[in-house]
Amino acid sequence: MKRLTTLIGATMLGLSSTATFAVTGNQASEPMALNEGVTDSRLISQEPQRYSLNVQEARTLQLSSEHLASESSENVRIQGSLYDDAGNLVSQDSDLRGHFLITEQVTPGTYILEVTGDAMGSPDEVSSRYNLHINLK
Repeated sequence: MKRLTTLIGATMLGLSSTATFAVTGNQASEPMALNEGVTDSRLISQEPQRYSLNVQEARTLQLSSEHLASESSENVRIQGSLYDDAGNLVSQDSDLRGHFLITEQVTPGTYILEVTGDAMGSPDEVSSRYNLHINLK
């Protein structure tokens, strides 16, 4: 009877884990649209987080991240990579203190910003968050 209970429990756990992965795992999603200003905070992730930005006229684009540190920004790696609408890398910056800064002259079109990172060794969710600042001049 004990073996049967263990087998049923393991089977149920496997089924629920599979269902959860099917719903949340590796799904392609549209990039989140960016506007000028500051975004809501997001969790730093090793999986690329994608954002799109439509530029209507030639301007200077400045993208930066702000790490929401609870104690320190040390050992919080974050990287921003900006791509044009053809998928070409326009600019990239990274930092081990939770910030990146990209400043580029851009022409009209749609740009994709990919953000990846790691809050190395930080168990605190607050220290694993960032905001994006978007300026068009």
